[in-house]
Amino acid sequence: MVVDFTTAPPPTVVDGLVAVPVHVEGLRAHVRLDGSTSTARVDVTMMYVVGPTPGSPIFDLRQEVDRCWLDDRLIEPDLVRPRDVGEGLFGSIRVLQAVQAAGSSHTLRFQYRMATPRSQLDGTYPPALEWYAGPRLRWSFGMADLYAGRYLEAWLPSNLQFDQFPIELTIRIAGTAVPHTVISNGTVVAIDDNAWSVQFPPWFTSMSPMLEVRAADAVERACVTVQLRSSSVVVVVWKLVTDPTSLAEQLELIAMLLAGNETSFGAYPGDRFVCFLHGASGGMEYALGATTSVSALRHEVLHSWFARGLSPASQADAWWDEAFTRLNDNTSDRVQHFDYRERAVELCSRRPFQRRTAPNSYTDGCRFFLGVAATLGADRLRVLMRELHESRFRTTVSTPYLESHLITRSGDVTLVDAFHRFVYGFDDPTPSPRLWFRNTVDHDYFDVWTGAHCDSPDLWITHTNDAGRSHQSPRPCADNWLHARVRNHRTGGDCRHFVVTFAVAGANGHPFCYPDDFFPCIATAVGFQLAPGSSQVVSARWPADAVPTGGGKLSLLAAVHSRRCHPSEWSHVWNQVSLVQKNLT
Repeated sequence: MVVDFTTAPPPTVVDGLVAVPVHVEGLRAHVRLDGSTSTARVDVTMMYVVGPTPGSPIFDLRQEVDRCWLDDRLIEPDLVRPRDVGEGLFGSIRVLQAVQAAGSSHTLRFQYRMATPRSQLDGTYPPALEWYAGPRLRWSFGMADLYAGRYLEAWLPSNLQFDQFPIELTIRIAGTAVPHTVISNGTVVAIDDNAWSVQFPPWFTSMSPMLEVRAADAVERACVTVQLRSSSVVVVVWKLVTDPTSLAEQLELIAMLLAGNETSFGAYPGDRFVCFLHGASGGMEYALGATTSVSALRHEVLHSWFARGLSPASQADAWWDEAFTRLNDNTSDRVQHFDYRERAVELCSRRPFQRRTAPNSYTDGCRFFLGVAATLGADRLRVLMRELHESRFRTTVSTPYLESHLITRSGDVTLVDAFHRFVYGFDDPTPSPRLWFRNTVDHDYFDVWTGAHCDSPDLWITHTNDAGRSHQSPRPCADNWLHARVRNHRTGGDCRHFVVTFAVAGANGHPFCYPDDFFPCIATAVGFQLAPGSSQVVSARWPADAVPTGGGKLSLLAAVHSRRCHPSEWSHVWNQVSLVQKNLT
């Protein structure tokens, strides 16, 4: 699994430690539940690789650790204690009090008595570990977006949402003769009476695994195989035996929803859908599954495309899946134009350790997508979101990536203004920033330039994503990386957010003109916090299938956009400093 550490929390000083992200290569967990003592014990090993920066690894676990081993060496549990990162109650993370080299591989092993997690336990279906007469067990993962510490970390050591990793879970129930059953979106194999192996695949994030353990006589199930356009999907629906809901009707409804969503948004990202009707209000999405009420079923099924088939890269990014799904709950044909007289709205805080989805995702987030639908057209928005899912399914997507995708594929740079005000929550800048590129190394800020303008030092290409300063000729049939150094003139205002669009144009006998020659663009890069008098390099991937393989004279063009600072129409590189050019051949 290739890990994108650009969406991970940056190295951060926490209690004097340089806390750094890691990639979890896998979890191996053994859970033994004993009905005779109403207890549960866990022995779990987390294998991980330190990211690109040396430091103290971060992870999370909302259980009290009894014993801990680092690379098979017993250490004090206090060395992995939770630490405050400024996100309030239940917003802590664990930081290993040890410095480890970038790229180094390690293991952390934990033993603990599993109990109700030290998480925010609000909501209609919180996590539960309970014993009843029999003894009968109820163990529910009980994940939630709106409450902190409610993903995998509630029960097992886990990374934050940017990471993807496999999980091997063994469950054994002792001290009871009552047969139990496991309801899960993992691969469940019975290995003995009241004992199972559950495997979760490598593309799962901490938000993905679904698990319910119940007495077998407390639940019932039904299943059907549904033939979709792309594949067949096994649909399994469970409910409590006390629930009068017709399983046959829910199977039929889910089959209809899966088929409709696949028609609108592309192939379903799995071969089964597991649903547990939990008897509470609301619902919660998991990868290829849901725990839900009947009334929330439509919403939760679509989340298999947007939320868990294509997942938010962080909690700060989790607004977009709720917003777009809410837009589609009833009809996706509604539109409502943006009104820049309305207050600024923050949906994406960009805080790296945020642990709760923004509550206004359902309202203000839906309103944002109504504005995008009005700008692009409702049908066009659906097509672009389908393209996003098809190109990125089973991966994670950040808010800047969503912004880049919509702008690149639509060519509508007014979306820069919309994201600025109604996603990132920035007020209009006063004064406006003055963003620009150099045409030559001795170019200063002039609106009219009479010197050379075809080989800007602020625009270059590399074969790898290292933003190296030396320009390399494009490599055909392979990914290349586009880089631009954006400057904010000292007389401009603060620039909280900007976007660079990249295009490749062939010689047509005329000077390149904005916007005609700058669109369609091949890539887009998003930047933040560019102060007056400073500069910032932004980068974007030039996909291999978009790199020309033939001859001809080509030029790389770029334009920078921000709220109240867009290039003028019908302008050229030499008379518009927010445009730039580099001849490639």
